[in-house]
Amino acid sequence: MSLPPWVHELRDRYLAGEASLFLLHGNVRDVQPWTDADGRTQWLDLGRFLERFLGRTRDVVVSYDVSQGMTFPDAANEAGFRRAIDGRRTMEGRSRLGAFPKGSGDVVQLLEELITSPGQSSGVVLDFLETIAPNGDLSFMSTEDKQNLVALQRWSSDPTFLGTDNLVLMVTEHLSDVSRRVVASPQLKTILLPFPDLAARKKFLVAHADGVPMEMPLDTLAQITAGLSLLQVRSLLRGARMTKKPITYTEVGRRKKVIIEQECHGLVEFVETKHDFSHVGGMDRVKKDLLRVAKAVKDGRTNRVPMGMIFVGPMGTGKTFVANAFAKESGLTVLKFKNFREKWVGSTEGNLEKILDLVDALGYVLLIIDEADRSLSGGDNDGGTSSRVIARLKEYMSDTSHRGRVVILMMTNRPDKLDVDLKRPGRFDLKIPFFFPEEDSERKLIMEALIRKNDLAVADGVSLDNAVNETEGYSGAELELVLLAAANRAAEHDRDEITQEDLDQAAVDVIPSRDTRMLRFMELLAVFEASARRMLPDRYQDITNDEVQSELDSLRMVLGRRAL
Repeated sequence: MSLPPWVHELRDRYLAGEASLFLLHGNVRDVQPWTDADGRTQWLDLGRFLERFLGRTRDVVVSYDVSQGMTFPDAANEAGFRRAIDGRRTMEGRSRLGAFPKGSGDVVQLLEELITSPGQSSGVVLDFLETIAPNGDLSFMSTEDKQNLVALQRWSSDPTFLGTDNLVLMVTEHLSDVSRRVVASPQLKTILLPFPDLAARKKFLVAHADGVPMEMPLDTLAQITAGLSLLQVRSLLRGARMTKKPITYTEVGRRKKVIIEQECHGLVEFVETKHDFSHVGGMDRVKKDLLRVAKAVKDGRTNRVPMGMIFVGPMGTGKTFVANAFAKESGLTVLKFKNFREKWVGSTEGNLEKILDLVDALGYVLLIIDEADRSLSGGDNDGGTSSRVIARLKEYMSDTSHRGRVVILMMTNRPDKLDVDLKRPGRFDLKIPFFFPEEDSERKLIMEALIRKNDLAVADGVSLDNAVNETEGYSGAELELVLLAAANRAAEHDRDEITQEDLDQAAVDVIPSRDTRMLRFMELLAVFEASARRMLPDRYQDITNDEVQSELDSLRMVLGRRAL
């Protein structure tokens, strides 16, 4: 019989005597392939799959969740359950079992009678474990939750249970939703159910795509549906079958974006990259390093791809724009963190797990964390959530199997607020500084690129030279503001094209940022964090770390609380 790899892992661990208590997590709400002895495959939800799997070797199989209560595959299993409980109670001089209890506390106690019965061979499935033993502070738990927590911890160490031939399978989507005391139990083993790989998606499509119109080969559809569960793939097929419209690349991309953003409840955003480095003016040092990384990604040279990158520099220096251009050059799918922090205990960590599970399923992802100093920090009174989030990111980025498949890109103008250990090489191998354009020639290249990016119409013969001279010290964002102001002035005078007068007037009219001390502070932080001297402008080539540190300390004194 052919079984999914995670089932083999569970069976091998059980037969080796490692544990009798398993916690299944990950893609647990998807269908699983069940192949009969005659080679016929059915796709079953996890509950039915586990009932069949356990039913092959167990005398009694019972499932429980707080909504449906106790359920059995058939009447024979229910009768076997009652016989086992009544037999034990008769021997102990207690009354026989009547109606099944409803509350989770009573059910857990009843199941404990089953799994600690000598000579009994049973299989118990506890679904939606987070509703039975939720993660949270003990002081806020209900009495029933505390009872369940103690019972589950007792199961993992009770020699009466461990010495029987009983097997308990608990199910949750995210480990972070379950009490940490349960997850950390010594005799409990966690088993990850991954999203379907290419072979699993292809097998599913072969069985279900017959008669579905599509503009691509089935093998290609299997590849581009990475990151989707089999249920989501089935929904895509059903939609095409009902509407008679062929599945196109565009439609798959659109549906995939909607499905995954819905699955993550607004935790991430798909970023559609429309520009490459041809739209980035200047920044030759930055583009050279990033093009090298992009080529390594395309060529599959994973040992040359950094685990993570940090873009550091003052606001308006083009960090986000360059990040999107890099994604286009490398071909990586771009996901961007949205607000994944919540006030409820454990929710933030659970949201992070959902994002990382999705990233793992998609593969070849650029995960952007913008304003990382803020999004990863909840302040001093967040109950330790920030430290747990950072610890999980450290753990994820230490897994070298992600190298070349997942690149985490953090962007910040305050790298000094990030955890020092998080920024170390091996996690963030490339720290790229961004600065305001220095030379007239660089500002001119940036303005030309911005004209292309914004598709601005410029009259023949218009020169950028005067605008370039007037905008010394401007950031890339402020240069863009000058061009947009010129376009608005042209529109006010009913002109479709920007004239020389429009551009010259806008260059004089737009006022750049006056917060020079804070900008200088952020610029020096970028110098301090840079991972290579070749990335620095000429004026910083000979500066020492001590000199940078000394000026940063002076600016902190001047800026006061703003620099904290």
